[in-house]
Order: sequence, then structure tokens, then C-alpha cells
Amino acid sequence: MTDNHIQTRFENVIISPDATIREAIARLDNAGTGALVLCSNNRKLVGLLTDGDVRRAILKSQNLDERCLAASNLNPVMAVKPVPPAEALRIMNWHDVSHLPVVDANGILCDFILRRDLGVEAELEETAQSRLRNVVISPNTSIADAISALEKAGTGALVLCSEARKLFGMLTDGDIRRAILNGRAMSAPCETIASLHPVVAHHPIVMSDALRLMNEHDINHVPVVDGDGVVVEFLLRKDLVVDGSPDLSAVIMAGGYGKRLLPLTETVPKPMLPVGDRPLLELTIQQLRNCGIRDVNLTTHYLPESIVNHFGNGESFGVRLNYLNEDHPMGTAGGLKQMKRPEGPVLVINGDIVTRVPFQEMLAYHRKHGAMLTVGVRKYDIQVPFGVVECQDVRIKRLQEKPSLSFFINAGVYLLEPSAYDHIPGGRAFDMTDLIQKLLEAERPVVSFPIIEYWLDIGKQEDYRKAQEDVRKGML
Repeated sequence: MTDNHIQTRFENVIISPDATIREAIARLDNAGTGALVLCSNNRKLVGLLTDGDVRRAILKSQNLDERCLAASNLNPVMAVKPVPPAEALRIMNWHDVSHLPVVDANGILCDFILRRDLGVEAELEETAQSRLRNVVISPNTSIADAISALEKAGTGALVLCSEARKLFGMLTDGDIRRAILNGRAMSAPCETIASLHPVVAHHPIVMSDALRLMNEHDINHVPVVDGDGVVVEFLLRKDLVVDGSPDLSAVIMAGGYGKRLLPLTETVPKPMLPVGDRPLLELTIQQLRNCGIRDVNLTTHYLPESIVNHFGNGESFGVRLNYLNEDHPMGTAGGLKQMKRPEGPVLVINGDIVTRVPFQEMLAYHRKHGAMLTVGVRKYDIQVPFGVVECQDVRIKRLQEKPSLSFFINAGVYLLEPSAYDHIPGGRAFDMTDLIQKLLEAERPVVSFPIIEYWLDIGKQEDYRKAQEDVRKGML
């Protein structure tokens, strides 16, 4: 971007707090930045108005002739100059924002940074050392605690280190999911399921050599150690190459009535119920976007205009949206047959699910196991409130006092190969459970993917209340 372009954009994003919301909408469209900076006459920062702020104002039926100040964030995240690119990226990542006003010591706006402006080098510089704080754990850490650490790190793997950060082993997302499927106790130390002889790189290493090492061993994570075996960096494949899964698209099933959530869903479709300050469906689309998915199809039926009016073509939300409105409910799989057959794998997710599943990890798992369909499953425990008696004929064989029973439940998240579409009948309702059963009968490979990350099915009033509580706790 040239200096002239930067200066022009800088001028376009500044707006008076007295401008109307209607005028701000037009200015947003012209600026193409997704946000505007509210400044007084001397360019002193007053607040920030994002595309999301405007949409929320519209959803709340706020008068568009009101001052845009009323819909703005008057305490935005900002930086004080000078701010190097790596520091700007760190601030944005920490606060999960995409726009950063930069002011001088007097609060005068002097720059406006967009996340998309920051290059790969800045990101690598910022993450090289800070990532270690999140990925290093003790070999004695329980599997349960390792799951929490892995979700927080978002790296797909953790490094097991003894004192002084000396490499002991590596624990991957796949190691944990296999342990869960095998019924391993979550209280066991994570060293019991980790790789104690992982592939490592030796410091210093150039990025091209690191990528070659990952390709040779078909891995996505490499600890970098010094001459004493101390971990000094932790490299991810996604740091070194452009997303290798551009063919992954998604379908969100958003046509349900939400009858169990009445009266909340009398005039609002369930996927548009607010969770915190955003619709449930917006959280799902954000998670898809964060995982690199850009093409999203939405199946709608009940009050579809509410969804279409909010999301439009998806551009403002970082995705490309297509809609399929079902005149009659087609089930959770029937609608797929009415769409264009995809060229690559498709993620299908129910519109009432809130989750932090790393969908690219699910895709890697799906491919590794050669599946035609992968089903996200969630471990579900039931505490029997009575003593259980096991009998053989008239004899009692064993007593269990209030045992806990564990099951894997269908979590409403699926990955399908295009060939799975051949097993979906056209012109009638057909559910994903029907498709799973049909594939099993045809002896096609169907595998389970244990979901260990945050997951909530908002099907009942108490589920919706829990989602709101989890937002307040910062879990979403």
C-alpha cells in the first residue's frame, strides 16, 4: 500500500461524533475498513465505531438519525506511538480486535492500523517467543489439565519440558483424542500418552529447512532446541505456508423452529438469538472464519429474512455466504442434496451449536483416517442416583454404588467427502443420522472425532441461560 493510499484511508476513517448513524454507514461503505474513528475537531480520539456496532444498532431498532456516538465504543483498544508492527499485532491478538487507533501522548490520532496490513514477518516475530509460554507444560500435568492448556494455546500440540525448559516429549491433539477414545483416565499424567521422542529441529534453523523437516515426517509442529536440548522455539506449519485447505467449505443448518426456546423464538429464529451482544450464528461464522473457512452455505426455513438482512453476502463478516431457503424442512442432510456438489470436503454444523472446535485439526484427523464422514462426538457422563445390582439369573454378581456411566454423543458437527452426497436421496427429508447409518450399512469409513474444546448445544432454556453466563465469564 502506497503512502498516498494510507493517507487517503486515514482521512476516510475519521468521522465526527455528531455525524448520524446513517451517515456513518455510508462512510463505512466508502472507507472499506470495517471501522471508523470518532475524533473531535483537533483529531483527538473520542471513540471507535465498527461495522458490528452499526449492525447491533440496527438490530436494536436504534434511530439511524441519532448521533453515531450513541452506538460507538468510547473506550476502544488503542496504542500510543511509536508502535512497531509486532507490538501492534500483539495488542490486536490479546484483545481480539482487527482495528487499532494509534495516538500520541496528547490523545491525538496519528495512525489507524488494520490487522490485514500486518505481514507474516511481524506475526512470526511476535509469536516466536511468546508462544512458548503457552505450550510448555510439565510431564506430570494431568491429561485433563493438558486439554485445558491445549485449548488455550490453540497450537494443536504442547511441549513437555523438565526444569529449565529441557525437552521431555510432545503431546498432540491427536494423542489426547486417542486417549479419550481408549477410555484413559483424565487424571493420568500426560507423559503416559505423549511422544517421548518427537522430531526436533536444532537452533538456529531457517524457515525453509523447518518446513522441509515437517514435510519429510508429515508433521505440523516442531520444537526447536539448542545444543543443551532446551526448547527455544515452537514452530507450526501454518506459520510457514499459506493455508493448505482452501477447499474446505461449510454448511450451517439454520432453519430450525426452536420450539423448546419459546417464547424467545416467536419473532426471532433460534440462530439469531443474542448470545452476549451478538447473534449465536455470528459466533459460529466467526469461528469458521478464524479457522480459515471462507465459503459458507446457510440453510434457512423459519424467519429466513432475519438472517439474510443481518449477514447479507457475508463480506462484512469475512466470509462468502450463500443461502438455501427450504420451503419444507429437509432434515439435517436433505438440504445438502439441493446444493451444488462441492469439490472438496464440507464441514456441516447445526445452527444451535456454540463451540471452539479447531476445524482444521478436525480436517487433518478426517484425512488421516481416510474417512468418508467424520462425526464430532462429545463425552457425556450420567451419574446413576441409585446402587446398581448386576444379576445373572437369580444370583447377584456385583454391586455398584451410584456408578457414573460414560457415552459418546453426537455433537452436531460433521465432515463429509463429496462422495458422501451420492448416498443422500433427493427430494425428501433426510437427517445426518440417516446418512451415517446408510454409510455404515454400505461399509464406508465413518469415524468419530472427540470434541475436547468448549461445546454447547443451545436447545433448551437452561442451555441458553448457560451460554449467556459463559459469555459473562469470558469463555466465549
